[in-house]
Amino acid sequence: MDAALLTKFINETKIIVRPKRLLAGYGPTNIRYHLVSAIDEMQNKTRLRVGSVVSQRPLILTPEALKERFEGFGEESHEMARWLDDQYRDLLRALEYKFHNRDYQARVLQDNPLTVIGSVREDLRTRCVPDAVIIRCPDAAWSLALMKFTLDEAARSFSSHVRSYEEHGLFHPGSNVERRQQHEIEKLFAQAASDQDVRAALGRKLKEYGLFGHYEDRFLSLFR
Repeated sequence: MDAALLTKFINETKIIVRPKRLLAGYGPTNIRYHLVSAIDEMQNKTRLRVGSVVSQRPLILTPEALKERFEGFGEESHEMARWLDDQYRDLLRALEYKFHNRDYQARVLQDNPLTVIGSVREDLRTRCVPDAVIIRCPDAAWSLALMKFTLDEAARSFSSHVRSYEEHGLFHPGSNVERRQQHEIEKLFAQAASDQDVRAALGRKLKEYGLFGHYEDRFLSLFR
């Protein structure tokens, strides 16, 4: 797809309502989206796409993470994703962000886009939904609009994630899978001291990571 056309689509995309909270740094974030698009060949009709973008916990970037960053964003999204990767190169090579599009649905409404936006906005206000977004975008570029939005949210959350990871000793060139696993295990040990349910989760995690033998004496001491 031509870069000039992609840029045109981006310029025609507007964020009407943005989530109030940043992406989570130590767990997944679920953002409910509403994409509103005029249908060029159908006057006074609007396509409304809804679903959830799930942002997984960001990790220190690995080379494998560059291969598949977006899942479930439509058959034509791969070329758009490559273009966005180039635009957001610095962000995407610092932390590993992965996004999944889930529960996608689309329907045509007998109203113009402004009316649909007003109805969706009022519904979100009435239900007090903090993690929701309304985006007006070209009908042919819904996946581009959604992917760019997720990257913009990652950029908005980036500095707080880096600061938190630095405080926990995770964000530096020596960080690796083993270090992240060790941090997770230590956190579970701290919780397991006073929570029996966490002990079972800790045992499963130690076996999953192949670390049970290394931590066996310490783990068993929780039950004495």
